[in-house]
Amino acid sequence: MDGSGSLREGDVEAMLRLVDDARQDDPGPAFPWVLFHGLRRLIPCDVDVGYICNNYSERWSPMHQLLDEDHAHHVEVVDERPPDPDAEPFWDLFWDSHCGYPQRSGDLRSVTMTSDFYPTARDRAADPMHEVLPDFTHAMTVSFPEVVPGAYRRIVLRRAEDRSFTERDRQILQLLRPHLHEAWLDAERRRACVPALTAREWEVLGLAGAGLSYPQIAAVLCISVGTVRKHMEHVRERLGVHSVRAAAALALPHAPSPAGRARVTVWQGGRTTT
Repeated sequence: MDGSGSLREGDVEAMLRLVDDARQDDPGPAFPWVLFHGLRRLIPCDVDVGYICNNYSERWSPMHQLLDEDHAHHVEVVDERPPDPDAEPFWDLFWDSHCGYPQRSGDLRSVTMTSDFYPTARDRAADPMHEVLPDFTHAMTVSFPEVVPGAYRRIVLRRAEDRSFTERDRQILQLLRPHLHEAWLDAERRRACVPALTAREWEVLGLAGAGLSYPQIAAVLCISVGTVRKHMEHVRERLGVHSVRAAAALALPHAPSPAGRARVTVWQGGRTTT
């Protein structure tokens, strides 16, 4: 296949293996490290690949988790905004630059590349951000939903060599994006010691946490009240709590992504609306 625009033989198998390996690996500070090693094998980078959380409104970066060119691990976690005069030029340019495009446009689904904004070497040299970040020439970014207002979460792959990322590279990240976000959610659950629940248990817990009674949950899911009760007993046992409220408070902040999350359902006069 054309390596510049189409997936290569073995790419799909490598992506599936990467997702599966992430479930098995230690959750890491944000993402499992094996995920970054797998991304680097799929999409070579001579600078780094990693996770960056930027808070533009407060002009600081709460976390960096990077795998560098020597495959060494780097983590920086900052609990509060530090005074950092050296970072001010970056923040002055951030919002209007290609770095801020996903949040500025509201388009968090598209995978962006430096070449989308600066297609030629002359264009890149004229970019003011290039003076602030001179260590790499090309970057490719996949963004994720905010979990804290103003905290912009992304995985970035960077190259110093003047070789732009390809449409094949973009396609890999685009296909992986929902799985990468799910890997982060799964890692968050494991860091919080939230036991794995089945899809049905998450549904039942989500509806119970929204205030529905067992009979109402049974009607929504077309199961018996006894089955609802058994699911909730199992959830409470696995979470080590004694009430629905405690189970919801502990687990729901770490619920799976919307594709696997309980339906947002409101009980109105004996009918359900979603």
